[in-house]
Amino acid sequence: MSAENPAASENTKQTTACSRRDALKFLGAATAGLAVAAAPPAMAAAGPAKGANPDGGAPGRGISRETLSSRGSAQGGILPVKYEVAVCGGGPAGLMAAIAAARNGAKTILIERYGFLGGMATQSLVSPLSVFNKNRKRIIGGIPLEFAELMETLGGADTTYPSGNIHFDPEIYKLAAQRMVFASGGSLILHSYISGCLREGDGNGRITGIVIENKSGRQKIEARYFIDCTGDADVIKFAGLPYVMGDGESHELQPMTLWFRLGGVDTDRLENMEMRESGKRHVNSRIRDALLKLGNEAPVPQFGGPWMFTTFRKGEASVNMSRYAGNGTDVLSLTQAECTLREDVFKLVKLLREHFPEFKNAYLIDTGTQVGIRETRRITGLYEMTLDDIMAPKDFPDTVAKGGHPVDIHKAGSREQDLRAVKTGYNIPYRSMIPVGSDNLIAAGRPICAAREAFASIRVQATCMALGQAAGTAAALCHQKDIPVHKLDGAELNGILRKQGAVV
Repeated sequence: MSAENPAASENTKQTTACSRRDALKFLGAATAGLAVAAAPPAMAAAGPAKGANPDGGAPGRGISRETLSSRGSAQGGILPVKYEVAVCGGGPAGLMAAIAAARNGAKTILIERYGFLGGMATQSLVSPLSVFNKNRKRIIGGIPLEFAELMETLGGADTTYPSGNIHFDPEIYKLAAQRMVFASGGSLILHSYISGCLREGDGNGRITGIVIENKSGRQKIEARYFIDCTGDADVIKFAGLPYVMGDGESHELQPMTLWFRLGGVDTDRLENMEMRESGKRHVNSRIRDALLKLGNEAPVPQFGGPWMFTTFRKGEASVNMSRYAGNGTDVLSLTQAECTLREDVFKLVKLLREHFPEFKNAYLIDTGTQVGIRETRRITGLYEMTLDDIMAPKDFPDTVAKGGHPVDIHKAGSREQDLRAVKTGYNIPYRSMIPVGSDNLIAAGRPICAAREAFASIRVQATCMALGQAAGTAAALCHQKDIPVHKLDGAELNGILRKQGAVV
């Protein structure tokens, strides 16, 4: 892909990043001058759209300006600031995208539905961050590594293992995330749920705004470029753009999980909590075998693993083992998952206390704010990552991120896991982030264009972070050049990301 105006690249303004040492010193202290978005007034609801997509929902063709003006409430209207980049979703990808866009000179807003940032890492307690290194070689750097080091400076992460899996405290994650967003110059609006978008024309027009819902009512946020980091490709769906789910035929999805944390655990006796080696089966086989044997005598809830991780506090364990086969984009399925898994967690904790000495004094500290979701929608993009791209890496001229996590597919409705190690770090092209049918939308994180097997490796947090930095940098660059996202020279973007230490 070539830039529409090659000469413009020579004049592109790039924000010079401060040194990592200075940044960590600054961010380790409380951040002042927080750039919180001005309170937006409310706006009107979209009407139902025709058609259907793989999740059984309507694709959504966007909302007309006429609908906006005719249905606005007393608190209604448009956010008084028009942004250059709007990032939808404040998870690992969205967090990095917002920071990158702002650092590269774009007026940026980050929209998040919860009262804190971090997505699955914090709202669902999913840990650790995987993977920053492969074969003891760094494959992900840039802003994601800077973020991990900030968490470590604040006492909430350990970056020392050469495997690259980074354990973290979710509360420190929340704090570090908002500090870095504000320090970048980006704006933030929390407690806001994305419920629609507006597009020009009936065809492949530009997105002109996104619809959010919050305690103030319904609002529209306008921007020149948008980044879908919702994890579930929500903006893609609301814009009526194509996507797939599962294998494209059966639409089977990986199961959802309600993570939980236990106190009162004899962690000195509990093996494999640090996950020192990436790519190896981290399952606690001793506990798994015992639970399977118990299941022959009495009911045992559906479980996977179990996988148990450190929380940086002696006597505590973060546990990943519950599972529910459902659809994370369907509200009824989500409701059933939340209720079923909460019951299952209490049953599993009881079993652990009764049958395993290291858990005899264990108690439930908390569960995730919501279930953890492994797989939902993936965009139809300009390039589909394949299993071959993962197992036999290609050199893409528009490489914007790398991955190294195993191909990791958890089986719906069973306890099984298909885990296939990758030999080395692989490359992910910019084209996989560009949805077909829009000039100003980029997807980052879980929803990128990838075959299911490739997606099963790409979906992890560190890789999503790297994709987020790429998306934010790309959106800022497109704004500077005034070009559609698919016209951006991927090789030029690759060069900028290399200079920023993001592609290594």
